[in-house]
Amino acid sequence: MDFEIQTEQVQGLKIPISAVTDKNFYLIPVEYMTQGGDSTDTGFNKEVYNENGTSVVFAPTTIYYSDEEYYYVDMDEEDGFKAGDYVVKPQSNDRYQIGRTASLKGVYNINKGYTIFKQIDVLDSNSEFYTVRKNMSYGLSVYDHIVLDASMVEEGQLLYQ
Repeated sequence: MDFEIQTEQVQGLKIPISAVTDKNFYLIPVEYMTQGGDSTDTGFNKEVYNENGTSVVFAPTTIYYSDEEYYYVDMDEEDGFKAGDYVVKPQSNDRYQIGRTASLKGVYNINKGYTIFKQIDVLDSNSEFYTVRKNMSYGLSVYDHIVLDASMVEEGQLLYQ
């Protein structure tokens, strides 16, 4: 019989290791975030090039994580950002070229019937489970439903019809 004695107790959500995956994101400085003209959507002003020249359009964006310097935005959205795109700082002519990336550890939340990546902060682990911080911004909360094997799904996949 095997047993384990822990002297320190960690409070958080217990999730299986198989549910965890890594995902890459573009990093955009926080000072470039803005709000949509007629809406409460948050996003960035993106430079668009066409036959009439250069214009700036608002691109609503889902934020997956933020720190003091950067917002983490999706690399895989069809109408989203691509490496080499420029975003313009609000009330300024300053531009930032998108290209810098970082990876986050997370799980796929399925509360809405399709997979949505949610970032996790691992507090403790053993051979089968991670204990992760609960109720963090852009993260998991108690009673969230997650995919138990992250290798079986991809972002945005419809699970319930």
